[in-house]
Amino acid sequence: MMIKVDLSQAAAVEVDRLTQARTLAVRAADPQLSDQPLIAIARRLETRKALRGRTLLLWRLAYEDPSGRVVESTLVALTIRAPGPRLDLRRTSWSNDLLLTLVAAQSGDWWESAQRTVRQFTSTRLARERAIADSCTEAGTAFQPGLFDRRADRAHAARTLGSTALREQLVLRTKAVMSSGSISLRSPELLLVLIPRDAAGL
Repeated sequence: MMIKVDLSQAAAVEVDRLTQARTLAVRAADPQLSDQPLIAIARRLETRKALRGRTLLLWRLAYEDPSGRVVESTLVALTIRAPGPRLDLRRTSWSNDLLLTLVAAQSGDWWESAQRTVRQFTSTRLARERAIADSCTEAGTAFQPGLFDRRADRAHAARTLGSTALREQLVLRTKAVMSSGSISLRSPELLLVLIPRDAAGL
């Protein structure tokens, strides 16, 4: 007896799920979409009470390695009060020098902590790579040639060739580790602007 299984419905659901996931991934990778902060209006009473008429700005600070990969990041929140009863959303600058100075002032401890963490991580990786290199050098020194059997010679030659290739790989890996330890601070990125409903004029 043959049992027929219809998976067309499950396949359609999976296709829809993958399509939505890929759409989100494309949007996240699109610099035209991700470079702009999300501006939201606080409408709930509890949120507006917590803001007390102020606007919340959420910033992300990040260190990156030479390849552009983020190695450390943190979030910094600021609240500001509008000079008047309402904000002009079209003319308000969310990234002026005063705000960036306040962000920097609140993140000084994180800068030092992130640099210290990266230094420790890099130092541990370098020690590991050097230990591997030393063990390969020690393993390749001992060799007893055969008097009539050349198999030992061929095996030693193969090990020597493999050790040379491994040492070259270790050199490249060590350089990569040292390069990754050279980090730089990205420009602060504004992620979210949360405006009370009254200040937005809504």
